Amino acid sequence: MNILKLLAELAEINPNQLEQSAPRREALENLSRFGAKALAAALPFGLAALPAQARTTLTILDSLNLFLQIERLQEALYSRALALTVPFFPADPTFRASVAAMQRHQQQHIVLLTDAITSSGSTAIAAPNFDFTGTKNGTQPALFANVFTDFDQFLQVAQLLEDAAVRAYKGQVEFLNNAFIVQTVLQLHATEARHAARIRLMRKQRGATVKPWPSPTDASITVAGKTDVVYEGEDALKQYLSNTRPVPFQLLPIGYPGTNILTQGVPEAFDEPLNTDQTQAVLALFSY
Repeated sequence: MNILKLLAELAEINPNQLEQSAPRREALENLSRFGAKALAAALPFGLAALPAQARTTLTILDSLNLFLQIERLQEALYSRALALTVPFFPADPTFRASVAAMQRHQQQHIVLLTDAITSSGSTAIAAPNFDFTGTKNGTQPALFANVFTDFDQFLQVAQLLEDAAVRAYKGQVEFLNNAFIVQTVLQLHATEARHAARIRLMRKQRGATVKPWPSPTDASITVAGKTDVVYEGEDALKQYLSNTRPVPFQLLPIGYPGTNILTQGVPEAFDEPLNTDQTQAVLALFSY
């Protein structure tokens, strides 16, 4: 069954129904009535299903270099934490082991991306200097002054970077027209998603109000006008099958107890992409 075709059929329902709450029995009847044709159909998921938006024309090389900068940023964060000689990690050895594993993954990603770029006859973009306090080498006030003295603040920065990476990989898909590159990038994206979930779990284990995935119920860790770009648009309450047809989530027999499907369930269920400008803004926060 192709769920997107099913949702497309549901989207043909009278828009007035979208403002009404349907009981479960009615929702099931609607599912049967409007979804019958969808069960045997196929509709590949793609960016054409998203609302119209301004897009920048980039090349595969541009995207690979952007990914490379993201991976370098994350690897540098983890490497510096692992190199600290003063007590920094909690007594539970699993915390340090997790950071070490993620650092190794980032190193492998850097090698892979660099090789992909150089194999094409191009030169990988030069690595900038990184400052995870956000002061740009002391030229402006700090965003995270204690990133390497306070493990909880370190995890906040790590979460920001991992969540941004997940969204950034999604945001570059439209520029990748090579099947091998797409497959490779999706594999990297999946690893970044696991990293993000692990960081979030470590924060939860240390008392933070956070889920393993981005949620409206997460306690905010952003700095207004600075790091809030990481979650810009992540709270979207609607998903579109075309420029004008939203998915009628109210009519679907989905959800779980204690959750408002529209204000919490929908934002949690969909990762929104970061575009190139947003991704570069995140990189710029910690680079000089």
